[in-house]
Amino acid sequence: MLDLAVEVMSTEAPEFVWPLLTEELLTALDGELIVVKDVPWTREQGSVVIRSPRPAPGVGVGDDSVQAYIRSGYPFIERYGASADWAPQSAARVVGARTWQNSPTADALHQAFGTRHVFGLPLPGQGPHVSGFLVHRSGGDFSRHDERYAARVQPLLKAATAHRSLLMSLRESSGSYRRRQANQALATPLTPRETNVLHLLATGLTAEVIGRRLGISPRTVHKHLNALYRKLGAADRLSAVLRAQDAGLLPGPSGAHPGPGSAGSHTR
Repeated sequence: MLDLAVEVMSTEAPEFVWPLLTEELLTALDGELIVVKDVPWTREQGSVVIRSPRPAPGVGVGDDSVQAYIRSGYPFIERYGASADWAPQSAARVVGARTWQNSPTADALHQAFGTRHVFGLPLPGQGPHVSGFLVHRSGGDFSRHDERYAARVQPLLKAATAHRSLLMSLRESSGSYRRRQANQALATPLTPRETNVLHLLATGLTAEVIGRRLGISPRTVHKHLNALYRKLGAADRLSAVLRAQDAGLLPGPSGAHPGPGSAGSHTR
């Protein structure tokens, strides 16, 4: 969780925040898909963002009636929108297992995604509307252990969401937008994961530490490094960082190029 917090807070790209958070939540809560709610919804309107490691079966989120059921927020809107209790909980525990399973919402979501249980993880104090994450799974209901984990991770999610909002508001003035344009100008643009590796590389971290930060093996880190070197036309770590700075993909050095202590030759 600490590594996740460091990775989220060190990124300069707001589009990387949701994937990092949703990957953690799906893994920790054994979920199959997750709905991200960061804007006000009504039953008739509001963008529905779904993240899943696999395509959802059935009619999917493109179906207007499914989106309407998702936006209605049953039973979480009534719970979190009407009280100061922000404790994460499953739909079945909010209204009772039988009531939930016999509800039109549960039936619609099961038909669309093959899931039977939904876990609400709200973000307290994020404005007049209820925002947060809805984690879906097809197996048994979410446990008390899941509730305790979610309660512990809530402050991190709230801080990460605030960080994402700040990045979005400062994007153009901070130069992140220009770096994205520079990436697109490459013959072969960097992937989001390669960009993450590049930013960590520039801080002088070894492949092993980068792997721990990103939750991948050192071997996979080296694969990303090789791809970075090829796309940037660089032979090693230092030249990759310098070329990325020259191209506008990384902030330029303040006064001098990075030395061995910052982007040195720990690993290629």
